[in-house]
Amino acid sequence: MVVKSHAQRNAQSLIEFAAISLALYILLAATIEMGRALFGAQVLQQAANVCGRELSKAPLPPTATFADALNDPDVKKRIYDKRWLVIDLDADVGAGQSLDDFFANKPLVNQQLRSLLIYEEVGGKRLLRYPGALLVDGNQSTGYTVAIPEVTSRGASGVETISWVEVVEEVKAAAGDGPFSLTSAGTFKGMVAVRINYPFQAATTSAFQTPNGPFEPGPVIEADDTDVTDSSGPLSGSLRTADDGEVGTYAGPYGLGRQLAWGTTVRPFRRLLSAQSIGYRREITN
Repeated sequence: MVVKSHAQRNAQSLIEFAAISLALYILLAATIEMGRALFGAQVLQQAANVCGRELSKAPLPPTATFADALNDPDVKKRIYDKRWLVIDLDADVGAGQSLDDFFANKPLVNQQLRSLLIYEEVGGKRLLRYPGALLVDGNQSTGYTVAIPEVTSRGASGVETISWVEVVEEVKAAAGDGPFSLTSAGTFKGMVAVRINYPFQAATTSAFQTPNGPFEPGPVIEADDTDVTDSSGPLSGSLRTADDGEVGTYAGPYGLGRQLAWGTTVRPFRRLLSAQSIGYRREITN
């Protein structure tokens, strides 16, 4: 019979823990991130349903396009205003005012998206903002706006080629105006077709290349913003000129994120989630 010393038992416990800790971490991280993704998808669908329903009832001219609708003062007041994708917690929220009170009179879709907002400090400002790329926009009171980079392809080393999408956009078959206007081409004229986008990026898991399929991960994707190819340019606003090398889930000029893992700086696991609301006919009154 072999009797192990206290030190030997401690060493054995450490070895056993090291053997199972990675699997436990992966299981825990996957559970957390799956829950976040499902929550985000549910919020998006609720927001898309509200947006579609309310836009269909908005008193707009028959010839108004979807872009006209989003710029309409009544729509901005009641339904959706891009202005509230970025909130300055010091300048916009009154002293002693709670976020519940602040959002109580905000547009309905912005209220729905509130639970997806993230906190960030930029340029001495405390911001509550929608995930994605934080862009400079002098037309906004905060000086910033948000747009979403869509990764369209990756190079051999994982460097991204991106195009840009808005948080709220019209679903349309091709370039040009969609079906919102009654003067639009096609069978579905006068139809509200709205899509809301959300760049889900994991806080606890990193991204890998998958050259041989989704279940055979390849090399980790290193975060390299200097070589990102921007195929379209932001639809509004412009990239922040200063990149301080910050680390975070949505860090970097393109909002693609940076994490410290595997002895280097890598991309977080990422999926662009979208929810659509199609089927509401516009209620046109003379």
